[in-house]
Amino acid sequence: MLIIIDEITMLTNDGFRCIDSLLRDLMNNDKPFGGTVIIIGDDFRQTLPIVPKGTRADVIESCIKSSPLWSNFTHNKYSLRWTSRAQQWLLNIGSGNLPDISGLPCNSIEIPQEMKPFTAKT
Repeated sequence: MLIIIDEITMLTNDGFRCIDSLLRDLMNNDKPFGGTVIIIGDDFRQTLPIVPKGTRADVIESCIKSSPLWSNFTHNKYSLRWTSRAQQWLLNIGSGNLPDISGLPCNSIEIPQEMKPFTAKT
Protein backbone atom coordinates (compact mmCIF):
# COMPACT_ATOMS: atom_id res chain seq x y z
CA MET A 1 0.00 0.00 0.00
CA LEU A 2 1.18 3.52 -0.78
CA ILE A 3 -0.12 6.62 0.94
CA ILE A 4 0.74 10.10 -0.33
CA ILE A 5 0.14 13.02 2.02
CA ASP A 6 0.55 16.54 0.68
CA GLU A 7 0.54 19.67 2.85
CA ILE A 8 1.97 17.53 5.67
CA THR A 9 3.14 20.62 7.57
CA MET A 10 -0.45 21.43 8.50
CA LEU A 11 -0.80 18.10 10.34
CA THR A 12 -0.24 18.16 14.10
CA ASN A 13 1.65 15.60 16.16
CA ASP A 14 -1.69 14.22 17.35
CA GLY A 15 -2.88 13.72 13.77
CA PHE A 16 0.44 12.10 12.85
CA ARG A 17 0.16 9.75 15.84
CA CYS A 18 -3.45 8.87 14.89
CA ILE A 19 -2.39 7.93 11.35
CA ASP A 20 0.38 5.74 12.79
CA SER A 21 -1.97 4.03 15.24
CA LEU A 22 -4.70 3.49 12.64
CA LEU A 23 -2.29 1.97 10.11
CA ARG A 24 -0.73 -0.31 12.74
CA ASP A 25 -4.22 -1.59 13.59
CA LEU A 26 -5.42 -1.90 9.97
CA MET A 27 -2.25 -3.60 8.75
CA ASN A 28 -1.92 -5.74 11.89
CA ASN A 29 1.73 -4.72 11.93
CA ASP A 30 3.55 -3.05 14.82
CA LYS A 31 6.11 -1.32 12.60
CA PRO A 32 5.75 2.46 12.31
CA PHE A 33 2.72 3.27 10.17
CA GLY A 34 1.96 -0.44 9.93
CA GLY A 35 4.90 -0.91 7.56
CA THR A 36 3.07 1.16 4.93
CA VAL A 37 5.06 3.21 2.42
CA ILE A 38 4.23 6.86 2.91
CA ILE A 39 5.37 9.75 0.76
CA ILE A 40 4.90 13.14 2.37
CA GLY A 41 5.64 16.56 1.04
CA ASP A 42 5.43 20.24 1.76
CA ASP A 43 7.57 23.25 2.47
CA PHE A 44 8.18 23.69 6.20
CA ARG A 45 8.92 27.36 5.62
CA GLN A 46 5.32 28.02 4.60
CA THR A 47 2.35 26.60 6.52
CA LEU A 48 2.50 25.19 10.03
CA PRO A 49 -0.28 23.53 12.06
CA ILE A 50 -2.95 25.77 13.52
CA VAL A 51 -2.99 25.79 17.31
CA PRO A 52 -5.94 27.89 18.55
CA LYS A 53 -4.65 30.56 20.96
CA GLY A 54 -1.24 28.88 20.84
CA THR A 55 2.09 30.60 21.23
CA ARG A 56 4.93 30.19 18.75
CA ALA A 57 6.36 27.53 21.05
CA ASP A 58 3.01 25.69 21.03
CA VAL A 59 2.92 25.71 17.23
CA ILE A 60 6.48 24.40 16.93
CA GLU A 61 5.81 21.73 19.54
CA SER A 62 2.72 20.58 17.61
CA CYS A 63 4.68 20.37 14.32
CA ILE A 64 5.33 16.82 13.06
CA LYS A 65 9.08 17.49 13.07
CA SER A 66 8.76 17.45 16.89
CA SER A 67 7.16 14.00 16.79
CA PRO A 68 9.16 10.88 17.69
CA LEU A 69 7.62 9.37 14.52
CA TRP A 70 9.54 11.89 12.37
CA SER A 71 12.74 9.83 12.77
CA ASN A 72 11.07 7.00 10.81
CA PHE A 73 11.32 9.03 7.59
CA THR A 74 14.23 9.52 5.25
CA HIS A 75 14.48 13.12 4.19
CA ASN A 76 15.22 14.08 0.61
CA LYS A 77 14.88 17.50 -0.93
CA TYR A 78 13.69 17.71 -4.50
CA SER A 79 14.54 20.36 -7.01
CA LEU A 80 12.44 22.11 -9.61
CA ARG A 81 14.35 20.29 -12.31
CA TRP A 82 12.14 17.18 -11.86
CA THR A 83 9.00 18.70 -10.40
CA SER A 84 7.10 18.36 -13.68
CA ARG A 85 8.17 14.70 -13.89
CA ALA A 86 6.91 14.15 -10.33
CA GLN A 87 3.62 15.84 -11.16
CA GLN A 88 3.18 13.64 -14.23
CA TRP A 89 3.97 10.52 -12.19
CA LEU A 90 1.33 11.50 -9.60
CA LEU A 91 -1.22 12.22 -12.34
CA ASN A 92 -0.50 8.78 -13.83
CA ILE A 93 -1.11 7.16 -10.43
CA GLY A 94 -4.42 9.00 -10.08
CA SER A 95 -5.62 7.96 -13.52
CA GLY A 96 -4.34 4.37 -13.23
CA ASN A 97 -1.92 4.78 -16.14
CA LEU A 98 1.20 3.27 -14.59
CA PRO A 99 2.55 0.17 -16.32
CA ASP A 100 2.72 -3.23 -14.62
CA ILE A 101 6.26 -3.92 -13.44
CA SER A 102 7.68 -7.39 -13.87
CA GLY A 103 8.44 -8.97 -10.50
CA LEU A 104 6.05 -6.81 -8.47
CA PRO A 105 2.72 -8.11 -7.15
CA CYS A 106 -0.46 -7.11 -8.98
CA ASN A 107 -1.62 -3.56 -8.18
CA SER A 108 1.88 -2.59 -7.03
CA ILE A 109 3.82 0.35 -8.34
CA GLU A 110 7.50 1.12 -8.48
CA ILE A 111 8.44 4.46 -6.96
CA PRO A 112 11.37 6.04 -8.78
CA GLN A 113 14.17 6.90 -6.34
CA GLU A 114 14.14 10.58 -7.26
CA MET A 115 10.40 10.74 -6.49
CA LYS A 116 10.86 10.03 -2.78
CA PRO A 117 11.06 13.46 -1.10
CA PHE A 118 10.06 12.06 2.32
CA THR A 119 9.37 8.36 2.67
CA ALA A 120 8.79 6.24 5.74
CA LYS A 121 11.45 3.68 6.54
CA THR A 122 10.00 0.16 6.53
